[in-house]
Amino acid sequence: MYKRPSCDSERDLIVKPECNPINNINNQITVFTKGDRCLPISCCCATEELIRNGGFEIPGVQTGAQFANWAAFPSSDSSVVRTNTNVYQGYSAASIETNVLPEPVTRTILLFQPVTVTPGCLYRLAFAEKLVASGTIDTDLLTLIARVTYLYQGSEFALLTETIQKSGADAKYNLHITAAKFPVPCNVSGVLVQFDFIMPGLGGAVWNLDAVSLRAISKTSVCCCKE
Repeated sequence: MYKRPSCDSERDLIVKPECNPINNINNQITVFTKGDRCLPISCCCATEELIRNGGFEIPGVQTGAQFANWAAFPSSDSSVVRTNTNVYQGYSAASIETNVLPEPVTRTILLFQPVTVTPGCLYRLAFAEKLVASGTIDTDLLTLIARVTYLYQGSEFALLTETIQKSGADAKYNLHITAAKFPVPCNVSGVLVQFDFIMPGLGGAVWNLDAVSLRAISKTSVCCCKE
């Protein structure tokens, strides 16, 4: 019979920075194959998808909510809708659209979702986007800023950011994968995944977003482990 290594105190719950569980006891301790040390399950970076409704397949149930689990802040001259045309995968995508106006105006539309993460884990953001129609723009380019941020002591910090600028429509979707350069701080357990669509000009622009994903790319939290 396998005998679990003992963990005498909280400071003993430290192992090498990788998770290779071979047993699970009371859903609290995971036993590892190398060495006689143990690690709380909370120290392992979850491998599953953290974004909910990343394909925008599920419509919202609340008034004004186009998608479940997502919130949007469109301007008065723009809209965020669920579309079944020009999708990257599945049956739906988010479509960010600006109305045609007589004078050029820059519209900023936000689409975001709060996500629970494991402190000390390293994450990567993936998403697919397509500028379906560029409309009539002025001298400024249409811009999409994808970011993962967190709050600490009342201030906002960026975990990762990717900026995309365009002057014309795309022939197909573009898949972007961006990895954070540093892990989530040890005192942070939640982040905000946000997309800022900055669309200048007379309007008529359509920018679609699909297949949003946030996953851990490290196995073990640096807050629990050290060499």
